[in-house]
Amino acid sequence: QEIMRANEIDSLDEISSAFFTTTSDLTSCFPAEAARKLGWSQVPLLCATEIPVPGSLPRGIRVLLHLNTDKPQVEMEHVYLREAKRLRPDIHSAQ
Repeated sequence: QEIMRANEIDSLDEISSAFFTTTSDLTSCFPAEAARKLGWSQVPLLCATEIPVPGSLPRGIRVLLHLNTDKPQVEMEHVYLREAKRLRPDIHSAQ
């Protein structure tokens, strides 16, 4: 929901597809399951596991949205929540 708010995505029709990855310590459900509960019933969804890099952030979920938009890439907001903010200190939304 934060990604949609930050990027002014008003309709699920703007989302072509979504790709979710999780760290290997998250195993209780698929992120796509949560998206379906939010009403993403017509959006193609795919889940995968992140590469287990030593020292990487635990309990992480990444979301890659493919959008139907005329916005230039520079106007897109990359959203980092909680501890994930430290992954990209160079991005304004991670501060």
